[in-house]
Amino acid sequence: MNKPRRLHPIASLIYFIKMVREWIIPFVVVLVFGKNNHPSFLGLKWVGVSIVLLMSLIVGIASWYRFTYRIEQGELRIEYGVFVRKRRYIPQENIQAIHISSGIVQRLFGLVKLQIETAGGNQEAEAVLTAITREEAERLRVLLLQDEFSVEKESTEALLCYKAAYKDLLIAASTSGRLGIVLSAIGALFSQFDEWIPYEAIFRKLRQFVHLDAVLLIVAAVVVVTLAWFISILIIVVKYRHFTVQRKGKDIIISHGWLEKRQFTIPLAHIQAIRISQNPVRELFGYAAVYIESAGSTFEKDANYSTMLFPLVNMKDINERLETFVPGYTIPFSFISLPRRALPRYLRRVMLFPAICIFIICYFFRPWGYALLLALLPLVWLGYARYKDGGWNIAGCQLALRYRLVTKIIVLLEKQRIQSLERKQSIFQQQKKLATVGVSIRSGLHSKRFSVIDMSENDLCRIEDWYRPSGDIDED
Repeated sequence: MNKPRRLHPIASLIYFIKMVREWIIPFVVVLVFGKNNHPSFLGLKWVGVSIVLLMSLIVGIASWYRFTYRIEQGELRIEYGVFVRKRRYIPQENIQAIHISSGIVQRLFGLVKLQIETAGGNQEAEAVLTAITREEAERLRVLLLQDEFSVEKESTEALLCYKAAYKDLLIAASTSGRLGIVLSAIGALFSQFDEWIPYEAIFRKLRQFVHLDAVLLIVAAVVVVTLAWFISILIIVVKYRHFTVQRKGKDIIISHGWLEKRQFTIPLAHIQAIRISQNPVRELFGYAAVYIESAGSTFEKDANYSTMLFPLVNMKDINERLETFVPGYTIPFSFISLPRRALPRYLRRVMLFPAICIFIICYFFRPWGYALLLALLPLVWLGYARYKDGGWNIAGCQLALRYRLVTKIIVLLEKQRIQSLERKQSIFQQQKKLATVGVSIRSGLHSKRFSVIDMSENDLCRIEDWYRPSGDIDED
């Protein structure tokens, strides 16, 4: 593939739309808020806008014509630039991940966008092919992520596939725990339009139907929370509709999306850890979400720089699913728990500051303040749950850590993927013969750390012995 190739001509339209989008705000300012409304000046404004649009179209066409790419000597070579000619060479061994997506414009013409991410790159893609056919994108993916001897082998290997059922996706969306994020967004949005929203008139109309202010507030709260919950469900369903996971050779291919279809490829060799997440609602019904922690890749990651592997999976089936798509990672049947002497520290850590605040309120607002003592009950549960769920396990070359903030987390790490293992021990921990273990891995362009607090000193020593080059302990 030494002959330079161009993108599909529709790329010029995409470049044009991108430039127009950047000019929208200046256009609005000039056309709407311009103080001089003289007809001749208004005509000049429209002439100026027309010239800018025409120049943007010309630059878009020139950008498409000047953009070429080819694969030569194990490199992806790209040449681009309208006024200044630029060349970018990306060695095949530096490519971490390839992502394929199709926005509205691409889908209208049966095209896709291909993004290439490299090791040590920034948050943006190292290279973007804005409009190519899906066949060309798939061919580039195979050529760039595989060596010449493995391409033929990959084509003969069985394709393992999992597709999330619509029912599972709805359950995952309903129990995602994103209600708080949506409520915050709604609050921020309404705060921008305080002056235009007739709150008094709205509440006056509502009082005609509901006579008690307390009942009115409860009804309003229920309506807002329900609306936010449905919005959170809609957001997740639109984003993850048609969620599919494929394992083809040594690659994991994940695709999803309703309005904008996305597909991205993660080589198995780049996976640093597997994270299993159970919020309290999903834990109650025995479900969890599974995430991949991968090196280099920043696309399609959540706020924790993780890539979703399975939006919803039953804990009974999770090991079978992991063995199929990411062999070598297994949730152990049992974990070594934290020592009982760590329990008071977990309770104190959760309850100390809230308890002080509650007792102060109780003192100054007697007797109604005593009702706040009930708020200590969920804190007691949280402290005990954090203690109870803390644990670890070693099986061959795999270290499993389990801990809880509010959501219960299980992390599966291979020995060779761990960047560093750290011991932390305060004076108070030394008195109780406790310590904190911290494990760091590469995740995206950052380092991510997982830790279990207040484990036994002896247990931490066993983990340190296992991590040493000659260590091999089996605790399963």
